[in-house]
Amino acid sequence: MTETTTKTATTETADIWPDPTAQRAGEIAVAQPQPGAVPEDFAEFNLAVRRMLGLEDASEGEMQLFHHICQRSGLDPFAKEIYMIGRNTQVASYEPNPSGDGQRKVVRWVTKYTTQVSILGFRRRAREIATALGVEYESSEPLWCGDDGEWREVWPEKKAPTAAKFVVFRDGKPNTFVAHYDEFVQESGTGNDRGPNSMWQKMPRNQLRKCAEANAIQMAFPDQLGGLILEDAAQPTVIDGEVVEERKTPPQRAKGASALRERAAAASAAPEQPASAADDDKPMSASARQKWLNRMFQLFAAGKTTEPEEQRIVIAVLTGADKMPEHRDEMTDAQLRDIVKTLNDWQKDSDDLLSDSLGDILCAWDAKEPDSAEDTAPAADVDGEQGELGLESDQS
Repeated sequence: MTETTTKTATTETADIWPDPTAQRAGEIAVAQPQPGAVPEDFAEFNLAVRRMLGLEDASEGEMQLFHHICQRSGLDPFAKEIYMIGRNTQVASYEPNPSGDGQRKVVRWVTKYTTQVSILGFRRRAREIATALGVEYESSEPLWCGDDGEWREVWPEKKAPTAAKFVVFRDGKPNTFVAHYDEFVQESGTGNDRGPNSMWQKMPRNQLRKCAEANAIQMAFPDQLGGLILEDAAQPTVIDGEVVEERKTPPQRAKGASALRERAAAASAAPEQPASAADDDKPMSASARQKWLNRMFQLFAAGKTTEPEEQRIVIAVLTGADKMPEHRDEMTDAQLRDIVKTLNDWQKDSDDLLSDSLGDILCAWDAKEPDSAEDTAPAADVDGEQGELGLESDQS
């Protein structure tokens, strides 16, 4: 067993069931300012929050839905725990012909919003819920197996494992989930080029483990975490009983919640880290900038993000850019400092947190970026079933 949480239940359950009406729509996960601290134009402040979450185009109803999900689940979009991602999806409807004779099929693109949860959010809430309920919470080490069905603690093969298994114990009762690779792998591309996305190609063991772990946690706490979807798992959209392949939104939304976190608390692990905030405004010398760049690449390596394209994606997200920079050193001195400080802050906790955080950024970017120019063509229906992570929260 790797983790145990035991505590007497408290009489307060607000941490598990926050009041979804405590805030107005569009103010999700933003603490209500105290008297005297309310911005002069709160509507403008609220719009800025929506923009930083990448949800400025979401309707009021969609914001209400996301707000309710955040409040009900206790997950924080500003802490990389939950996202609402919009994807362009082709839907068809029948409308009367202008002549009044019969009907015609009309195909249009609409933005369908889906809530997705990171594994960090599932883990934190599982511990908090167990503590609040006064139940014992334990989790096992992950296991992987191949086509032979033999479970192993380590998967050394280059080929992706067939399945991963994770067990969560609630008061000693096991909740076991087996995630099969072909059911949960996220794919990108079209036609013969379609295959696992960058993160599933790079870390199939870790991605599959997270799918098994998230489902096992949901099995242990279905009332609090049921119906949520892990961002790392395949997520077909079900519309009127038919599965329609999702069309992703442009990369502009990749700023999302990650842009809010581009300034993490200052860390001391970087070489020649500035001693004061005033130093941040000073331009770097060529040698000093090179040291900061070297430190950034060291942290990328520690987080298992070594591909130049992946590093450019992270740089774009952490600087709030609309698209990837052409070069990895294409940033201001202040942006370089902020990136290194953010990566340092994650690594100070653990290399696993650094790796998971970078992986979450890449997965979110993959989910939002169009796979190819062919994505603008009409979508074809594909056969399949809804994943086992629960129902999606889509608003049309």
